[in-house]
Amino acid sequence: MRRICIFCETWESGGIEAFLCNVLRHMDLSVLEVDLVAARLGESVFTQPLKDRGVRFYELSGKANETFRNHKTFRALLAQRHYDVLHLNVFQGLSLAYARLAREAGVPVRIAHSHNTDLRQSLTRWLKLELHQWARGRYGADCTHLWACSEGAARFMFAEKDLQEKDWQFIPNGIETEKFRFDPAARLEVREKLGLSDEFVIGNVGRLCRQKNQSFLLEVLQEVVRQRPNSRLLLVGEGEELPQLQEKAAALGVADKAIFYGTTPHVERLYQAMDVFAMPSKFEGLPVTAIEAQAAGLPCLFSNIITRECHVGTAVQFLPLSTPVIWAKAISQVQLHNDRSEGAAIVQVADFDVTVVSQKLQETYLREGGYEQP
Repeated sequence: MRRICIFCETWESGGIEAFLCNVLRHMDLSVLEVDLVAARLGESVFTQPLKDRGVRFYELSGKANETFRNHKTFRALLAQRHYDVLHLNVFQGLSLAYARLAREAGVPVRIAHSHNTDLRQSLTRWLKLELHQWARGRYGADCTHLWACSEGAARFMFAEKDLQEKDWQFIPNGIETEKFRFDPAARLEVREKLGLSDEFVIGNVGRLCRQKNQSFLLEVLQEVVRQRPNSRLLLVGEGEELPQLQEKAAALGVADKAIFYGTTPHVERLYQAMDVFAMPSKFEGLPVTAIEAQAAGLPCLFSNIITRECHVGTAVQFLPLSTPVIWAKAISQVQLHNDRSEGAAIVQVADFDVTVVSQKLQETYLREGGYEQP
């Protein structure tokens, strides 16, 4: 029985949490004892499914920026739990300090897994970037494995000297492919419940924040409606920008065209109701939702900043964020398809199926450090 510590700075309902929930639900937890550790545990649709599988949750200080308290509590947890593997899921370099704490505590396998390519915009972003650069150079050597969801994420998180010494491993953001396969019956049912029987539905799934750029998508919607008046925007997710987005929708005159759905444990059903998926993110690692949308057979529009490693389907376009008119034109030209079932097969062939990814992670958890899988 190997004891695994999976760490996140915060635990909510975002892409990292979706990835971890997906892979853990497909591992053999009879040979793994898994603790999910976060500086702050927020509400999440992914918590209960993991608790049901026996995953334990530990919160450090309750705040991501309480570094001293978080490190002190983490040290105590390391002394108490005696982990065999630390799997850090990180989006900025300061989190790599937990690998140093784990090395000092004698944890033999210390994995740093990069999930992003930039930091969010803020007044102190310049300072955070300086700290990020300093920390990745200081703590990278304490990691035994370097993982990333894309090459951009690897180069953002890890110093060049560490990449040369240890290389890095691409870990696809695996999904339960069959769950997202297009289902015509589910499409009719969901659209009827949402009152979208005859509408053209633009979809987006993600945290409502500046990084995901749903504000731009509302401007796109305003343009699309002029060309396709029956268009609606389905935004799935929660976040700090919800009030501002609702205000902007009203100011643009599209409040009645935008649906702020919130979060759901069954997001796969909402993909069925969509006609096109749009993701104008300002930066990403490799978004899980991009893979999910392609598995559902949706035509996809991504910002040209998003890594090309997420392009696994056929109906994918990468567009600049220069003007919403470009996006509106591309969306208005989308042709509806009655059969989208081929999307799931394409994603499976590209090795983004969660069964493949979870097996890769489980083998590392069990075999590194001289352990053999039973």
